[in-house]
Amino acid sequence: MILLRACVIALLLAPPAAAETLANKLFGAKDQPSAQDAMPIGSYARGCGAGLVELPDTGPTWQAMRLSRNRNWGHPVMIQYLVDLSAKAAEIGYGRGLYIGDISQPRGGPMTSGHASHQIGLDADIWMLPPRSLGLSEGEREDISSIPVRSADQRSVTENWTKVHHR
Repeated sequence: MILLRACVIALLLAPPAAAETLANKLFGAKDQPSAQDAMPIGSYARGCGAGLVELPDTGPTWQAMRLSRNRNWGHPVMIQYLVDLSAKAAEIGYGRGLYIGDISQPRGGPMTSGHASHQIGLDADIWMLPPRSLGLSEGEREDISSIPVRSADQRSVTENWTKVHHR
């Protein structure tokens, strides 16, 4: 009897399965950040971000990839970290800097496709492909992909892993 009551209560308190889909659509539809002080809210896989800022499409040592996704938004500290990291990457000979993939949507939150994380603007995809050019067009940024650096069984690295990757 107690187990039955516990199950009924759990079912009544559980969020509807469609809530995640709805949140994906709501957050994915926003093309601008909230006008608030920057603050991550929640956790990487269940949260959102207030006051996120945009990583410019192109900088002296980086290019944001897959611009059509509008996922080059993050907490200001994260964006500055990526700018600094890309400068260091160029300095040590990692191509011309960095290709930077998804960070977050303008207001964070669950995405319409792809990542379960990246919801609060504090994580980023840094491509393992050292940039030969930082002059890629928007179309080229949609078509190019990073490179695998780990083996299929994830026990070793591939020939794509070079000394510059672990500097």
